[in-house]
Amino acid sequence: MNCRVIIRLLLFVVIGTIAAVFVLGCAPVLTDPKYDYTLLTDPKLTPDERQTEWQKMKKWRSVHAEWIETLEPRFSILDARRVSSIEHPASRPILTLSEQQLLSLDWHSPNRTGARVKGKRVVAGPGVEFDIYFSSNSPGSSAAGGLNFVSSGEGGRGTLVGADIRSYEAFALKLTLVSINDQSGPELKQKLVAGAVIGPTGTGQLCSYEPVTLGLAARRGGTVIAKTSVSTGKIYQIGFHVHMLNPQDWDRSGSMMTLRVEPVGGGAAVP
Repeated sequence: MNCRVIIRLLLFVVIGTIAAVFVLGCAPVLTDPKYDYTLLTDPKLTPDERQTEWQKMKKWRSVHAEWIETLEPRFSILDARRVSSIEHPASRPILTLSEQQLLSLDWHSPNRTGARVKGKRVVAGPGVEFDIYFSSNSPGSSAAGGLNFVSSGEGGRGTLVGADIRSYEAFALKLTLVSINDQSGPELKQKLVAGAVIGPTGTGQLCSYEPVTLGLAARRGGTVIAKTSVSTGKIYQIGFHVHMLNPQDWDRSGSMMTLRVEPVGGGAAVP
């Protein structure tokens, strides 16, 4: 019995000695890394210095593979922030139309009974005023449906067709409802839906616009910025859209309205 006890004690001593050697010998490797990954977060580092530190980190990680799992969560956050700053640059510029480009708009639906542009002229601003005639207010008529007045690949001179606009984020125009039947008082309740037309679209449509509302009533704005996202590489149609909102408020026998269209401040004209 005494021999068994002695043997067991000897075994415990041997096992304890091995464990102590392992802890004392290996602990520095597992708890004292030679590379401080927090250097990557130092705001004083230049991009070149940060890249150098990143290369050092990669080399160190390849040697100390057992640390990868411990460092990965913290490093992933750092890397995501760095990549985010590269992949999400500042907003792209806004596209607009210069005064001369507004004058070059010359195409709308060939339907003779639809809304028509009867005249256009340069005004101080810079900008262009368009006289638009609605022949009736019947909800089902092409007149009430309004029009797109554009530079188009479908017809007209197509002055702006084919321009490369891949670097632009949106197309925008400043629109002002000047008058309806030569009147501009705040008592007028007629409202107009308008928009900046650009196409083709990413979904295969010929063109699109994001609607805004114009009115002369005191509680409504007579001037708005109409903006439509750009989803095309090259222009096929570009210009503006208008149609009646609540056609029953408009004259049954027809209405002549004047719309002022201007470039948006800070926007870049079609190249």
